Amino acid sequence: MRLAGLPFVVLALSLTALPQARARAAEGGGDVPTAVLGIEPLEGAPDSVAAEMTDALRQRLAATKGYQLLQGKDLVEVKLVFACPDAAPACMSAAGKSLGADKLIFGNVKKVGNDYQLTLKLLDVSRAVVDSFTSETVPRKHADASALRSLASGWLAKLSGKGGGSIQVRANFPGAAVSLDGTQVGTTGTSAVVINDVAPGRHEVTVEKSGYTTTKQEFTLAAGQSLPLSLSLSPVSVEIPRPEGGKVTEGGVGGKEPPADSEGPSLTRTGFWVAAIGTAASAGLALYFGLSVRHINSELDQYRRFDCPGAPAGSRGCDIHNSPAMPLTQDQLQTSHSLTDEGNRDQLLQWVFVGITGAFAIAGGVLLYKGYLASPEGTQSASNHGLRLFPTATASSGGIIAEFDF
Repeated sequence: MRLAGLPFVVLALSLTALPQARARAAEGGGDVPTAVLGIEPLEGAPDSVAAEMTDALRQRLAATKGYQLLQGKDLVEVKLVFACPDAAPACMSAAGKSLGADKLIFGNVKKVGNDYQLTLKLLDVSRAVVDSFTSETVPRKHADASALRSLASGWLAKLSGKGGGSIQVRANFPGAAVSLDGTQVGTTGTSAVVINDVAPGRHEVTVEKSGYTTTKQEFTLAAGQSLPLSLSLSPVSVEIPRPEGGKVTEGGVGGKEPPADSEGPSLTRTGFWVAAIGTAASAGLALYFGLSVRHINSELDQYRRFDCPGAPAGSRGCDIHNSPAMPLTQDQLQTSHSLTDEGNRDQLLQWVFVGITGAFAIAGGVLLYKGYLASPEGTQSASNHGLRLFPTATASSGGIIAEFDF
């Protein structure tokens, strides 16, 4: 009997409260009396999260022009009192009238994975019709009171179809000034710069910091939209101290323009590696032809003849082992001449590539110094200590002598 009689008690109280609510609405200059029912937690959503979402929405509604916040009740309580198992519009309309509201906001929150799914509805009490609804995903890390207050403006804007949204601006460097449409609104840090009540439409956000490029981004914001923005800054210059106390700036040394040939160091370093490869290749070829000459000499040993005392009659002397040897036949002479010509050719190529190796080594040493070791033109080294290279080349080898000063 208590439960059955409870709606009549509520209805009686509402009839008393209704004229007072209407009077407050008249005094409020046309603000719409609106009640926010406590959000119902479902499917693993904590009661504390539902309560904080409700508080955030009520605070936002109270601070929004055009609305008059009425005292609300929990949705679970209203559904129990008015026997609304599925929050039907007609039943919720009766609850709204009992509270003296023209508009009623209610909904539920459920846990989806690690996040929360919030569903909200805006009911026109007099017509018992749901004017609009929204379904929002709230990340678990944003389910605290401060973050929910920032999100609530977007929820209300989507339900009402008017009002501003919000943006969250991040940058890859802290301490950068954030401006919206030319007005500074915050400074980047470990957390995003949140800008609420941004009017729907096209806007421009700017992030700038001394010593870094200024980055701008245009965006279009819908009513109630929550838009994350991420902008990147890049360093524009690095100051290098000089012994005289001057500095190298973006414009060059002493404010002068840098040399027109800005690709010089890159070309010099590329040339060094070409010379290094050429040195290795030509040295390999010189070694190859040297080994070929050595092999041909070993083959010619059997055809060599030397004068020696006591050689028997008819012989042409002794061989390389100082043993008497017979004269060479015509075929042996022809083979000997062919091997000799081939050996002379390979020996010539050996010395040619030895010379090329030395030339490449000298060029590589100069390019190594200019590309990697020497101070840039127009600047002075902070110290005379360092590495000095001296390319060398001889008839048999080539290389680099390194000298260190400490």
